[in-house]
Amino acid sequence: MERTLWKDISKIEDYFITYLLYKEGKPIESIALIRRMSKQEVEKDIIKSKIFLSKDLKKEIREDKLVKIISLPKKDRILYLKDITEEEKNKLSDEIYNRYIKFKNQEDRMILIWLIGELNEERFLPFLRMELRSKNVNYRRLACSALGKMGNKGAKPWLEATLKDENPQVRQYAVKALSGIGDSHTLELLREVVLTDEKEYVKRAAKQSIKEIKNKLKN
Repeated sequence: MERTLWKDISKIEDYFITYLLYKEGKPIESIALIRRMSKQEVEKDIIKSKIFLSKDLKKEIREDKLVKIISLPKKDRILYLKDITEEEKNKLSDEIYNRYIKFKNQEDRMILIWLIGELNEERFLPFLRMELRSKNVNYRRLACSALGKMGNKGAKPWLEATLKDENPQVRQYAVKALSGIGDSHTLELLREVVLTDEKEYVKRAAKQSIKEIKNKLKN
């Protein structure tokens, strides 16, 4: 479909050009620069195109809530998650679990990782472990954040290994995530971070996590 649209670019609506760039995996910020548009205008074009390309508009509006949720601004996603019933939450969780790998766009995948952290279900742990190994810095960073929200102690060794990540932001997020599930071994690793990490903000985060872990171990 996308190849056909690029081939007939002179005949398609302007908003489809935005969508084609999005389907190529370009971040919304980059598309905004390329098209000289605001991020909000880019998001509107993407939503409009997704709806138009649906074979059955009524079916998409009724059933494909995942695409609609991903397309919402963050504040609206937060409100949506607060208001949904347990049944709706379970349906959303199933949709993410069954379709996660199919979402290739960077922005979509980042939102899905965030949603996984909010839903806090153990079955998503393999997805987050996979993202910790991703070449994409944002995936690794958000996976750490999601694991921190979930507080599953099974993820402790993964996060401890991530303290050696080449990206300082990822290391910082791993440090923060360990504050809720760390133990005496984690404390040793965090002390090493304080002594050796090249970034001051990572060291500060490590000092804070050390305090929090110590307090929890005392109790």
